[in-house]
Order: sequence, then structure tokens, then C-alpha cells
Amino acid sequence: MAQPLQIQKTSYAVLDFLEWQRQGTLDLQPFYQRRPVWNPRIKSLLIDSIIRGFPIPLIFLHSRLNVSTSRSVRQVVDGQQRLRTILSFIDPDCIDNPDERDDFRILRSHNKEYAGRTFAELPDEVQTGILQTAISVNVLPPDVADVTILEIFQRMNTTGLKLTEQEIRNGSYFGEFKDLAYALSYEQNQRWMDWNLFTPQEVAQMQEVEFASDLMGALLRGVSGRSHAQITALYRDYDEGFPQQDRVAADFRESFERLAPLYDGRVNPSLPKRFRSTSWFYPLFAIVSGLSDAGSDPKNDLSNGLPVSAQFDFKFPITRLAEALVEVDRRIATKGELPDELAESLRRQTTHKASRLQRIRLVRSVL
Repeated sequence: MAQPLQIQKTSYAVLDFLEWQRQGTLDLQPFYQRRPVWNPRIKSLLIDSIIRGFPIPLIFLHSRLNVSTSRSVRQVVDGQQRLRTILSFIDPDCIDNPDERDDFRILRSHNKEYAGRTFAELPDEVQTGILQTAISVNVLPPDVADVTILEIFQRMNTTGLKLTEQEIRNGSYFGEFKDLAYALSYEQNQRWMDWNLFTPQEVAQMQEVEFASDLMGALLRGVSGRSHAQITALYRDYDEGFPQQDRVAADFRESFERLAPLYDGRVNPSLPKRFRSTSWFYPLFAIVSGLSDAGSDPKNDLSNGLPVSAQFDFKFPITRLAEALVEVDRRIATKGELPDELAESLRRQTTHKASRLQRIRLVRSVL
């Protein structure tokens, strides 16, 4: 059996990487590395993380001897994009073959205090903090063969797991909509689980962030069906700018506070189990947010005469909503209270627009 690699685990300051790059002893792009692809939004986020003291992912280096120069060269096995971002921000002139993506500024969506600034325009203490930031590094031994390096590189860039749609969005968009979606999701983290809306595993897969994005979409564009394309469109359309973010954030938080007594069990009657699901939370969120239930989905419209409230201002005591939900639960469960097709549709955990409108209209008809 082959002996395990003797990897040196250490850390270097950003200043060390900068000096190596200026000396020509740092190889950011060995032959097996991909071309730099990070856009200015990803780069701004990384620099802001450093300014805030957030940890930076591990860097892998391979120290090799350059016989022609009699100098040791550190090849970057993993971490090229991160290091290139940091070095080009500090000293754009030190980058070999620079392109337009190497010229970027800190974005307002990531840091309002330092928005639009270059490294040279930051306060001295912030510049010092960046240069002194320690980055954890694993150094591969010099005698590792190229074929082994290639295998390591391939394994490090292959997870073997298919990314979820939200994980793809997380790596594709870096604007204010994404930032707010994650911030609001994190604020409600304990409630997601206490209210039995998501399990810890589902939270680990960012399902609660996707749902929060869906709720934000309702506040922006009204009630809609839930689809990956629709949610991705929100991230794309509000990636460059999100002028409504303050209103959306305030309405989102206010709606959660209105629903909290109901889901926390602080009102009587208690919330029937049926409503502890995202398929019912969305319409209840829409109701307490005062969203319109106008519109329909011709392919799946089972409203069956339920009244439409184009304008709805939720000013009722939460106990009144609790009482209405008990009655709605009874109607769904009692045969003959509702048309069979509608009752069956309401029992299913669906996210079609028509299904969401049905739920909203039924609860409002009881209110």
C-alpha cells in the first residue's frame, strides 16, 4: 500500500502571497488550472469577508523547484480564484495577463461603508488588516508527481453530488436580492424548525432560503406559483439593483411577527397540524401581508366560486385568524362541506398558483 502524503499544514498572511507574486515565485495558474472566471460580484464578496474577519477557505499549494531560476515556486493547486481576487485588489499591476475582471471595487450591497473603493482608498487600518489576514494552507511535498497532483485537483473539484437549484443560485448571483434572502432566512432560522416548516437537513440544503425567496417574490410581484425558473428570475432581475429591498425586508419581518403567536402556540384555539407546512404557510403569509388574491390559473382553477379580494388589509386580531383556520380545517376534513375536487386539492401539498389562491380565498371567506 502506498504511503500517505506528508502534507504540511500551516498558514500564511496575505502579504506573503503578495510578495511571492511580485517576486515571480507564485504560480497562480499551473497547466491543470481553469481560466479565471469570477465576476466582480463574487470578488467584492470575498474582499468584504476579509474586511469583516470571516474565515477564508483553505488554499492548497505545491512547492516545486524551478531549476532554470534556482528558486522554489509555489503552484496553486486549489484557491486560484481567491488568491487572484485578493492580489488584484491590492495591486492590479502584479497580476500576469490581467483582464477587465481584475479591475473591481467593493459593492454597496456587500459593504455600504467602503462601497466603490479600491484598496488604496481604504483606511490605513483596514489595509493593514487585509495584508495581515492569515489564510490556512496545505502544502504538498515537492516530490509529488504531476499525475498525483492532477488526481488531487480532479478530486477536489468533484463532489459527486448534484447541486440543488438554490445551491446553484448561491454560486451564481451576488446582488442585494440574494443578500437579503439569506439575511431574512438566517433571522428566522429557529422559527423554521420550531414551527415544523423545515428540518435541519432541509436547512442545510438551503431549502428555507429558497422558500424565503419565494415569499419575497410574493411581496414584490404578488401571489404566484413556485418554480425554480420563477425564483431564479428574481435573483437575476434584482442582481444589479434592488431598490425595493427596505420595503420588502420590513414587510417580510412584519408578516412573520404577525404569524408568530399563531405558530408559537400563544393563542387559542391552537393551530391545526394541517397548517404547519410551507404549502399553507405561504397563503397565510400572503393574507397577513394584505396581498391581492386576484387572478387565476386556467389550467388548474378549482376556486369554485370562492370570493376574490383584490384588496385586503389584514387588521384582525390573530385570534380571529386562529378561529378561521380551525373552521377551514373542519371544512376540508368534513365530507360534503366543500366540493370534492376542491377539498382533495386543498389536502395536497401543492405549490401551483391556483392552489395558493384557493387557500387564500377559502381562509378569507371564513374571516
